[in-house]
Amino acid sequence: MLLDILDITVPVLLILGLGSALYVLKIHFDSKTIGILIIKIATPCLTFTTLVKTDFTLSELSQSGLAALLVMGLVAAFSFSFIRLQGDRLGPYMSCLLHPNSGNLPLPLCLLAFGEAGLALAFPYFVVISVSQNTFGYAMIAGKLNWKELFFHPIVISVSAALVVKISDLPIPEMILITTSYLGYTAIPLPLLLLGYALPQISAGNLKKGIIYAFARLLFGSLSGLCAIYTLGLSGMIAGVVMIMACMPVALLNFIIAVERDVEPETIGGMVIISSLTMITLIPVLVWLVLWAFPV
Repeated sequence: MLLDILDITVPVLLILGLGSALYVLKIHFDSKTIGILIIKIATPCLTFTTLVKTDFTLSELSQSGLAALLVMGLVAAFSFSFIRLQGDRLGPYMSCLLHPNSGNLPLPLCLLAFGEAGLALAFPYFVVISVSQNTFGYAMIAGKLNWKELFFHPIVISVSAALVVKISDLPIPEMILITTSYLGYTAIPLPLLLLGYALPQISAGNLKKGIIYAFARLLFGSLSGLCAIYTLGLSGMIAGVVMIMACMPVALLNFIIAVERDVEPETIGGMVIISSLTMITLIPVLVWLVLWAFPV
């Protein structure tokens, strides 16, 4: 069991470490360009290819998306009173607790823990979080909602295309699937490199508040994940995937938006780095618990 866990977690940690090493060694890594490639090309291609090729039915895949909505609702319920008690601004801090890292860290973990099937089940969850974060999450921090981003988000387009193919049983030329597969493969290592490269650059800011909110994200996420699993009657692989996705740290995108809009960037940066580092150290424990509690 220990060797299996190491086989899953060590590659993730090594790639994260390589990303941090690039920054320490002052090797140029164009984060903005890489981020655009991940969001607009690599991840949509991986999403399309995985959903088209998976043997799961739409009903099975929808359970993951429904779980994401339920987890978000529960986290919001937990977070509302907590943020009010802390005396902080509701919008920015709610976005940080509501929108965890749903791509860089959990997708590789789901792939390594459960294979291609686990990755396929993780995508509906990822889509819900990603679309919410890029629309409502942006509005929570910036105070402005862009509806165009909701309907024309690359992830929404790729999922819609995959659904059309699945429902209509439309044949896809092999050359198209090979192309999207090649592009999609880059969506696993590149986000990990990007996260590793970004971590040394984020100031911890308000350390005390960063620690409080980082652990609140882990606590609310894990409790909400368990509630969603038992409410929906999930078990096995899908339960494990939901638990991994629910426990993830504060997403880096919250910090990027906070910097852009000058909304407490130091404190939000502290949340990101503390919660990310905490989860990185807990990855072996999380994987062990998931594989033990939800055996396939």
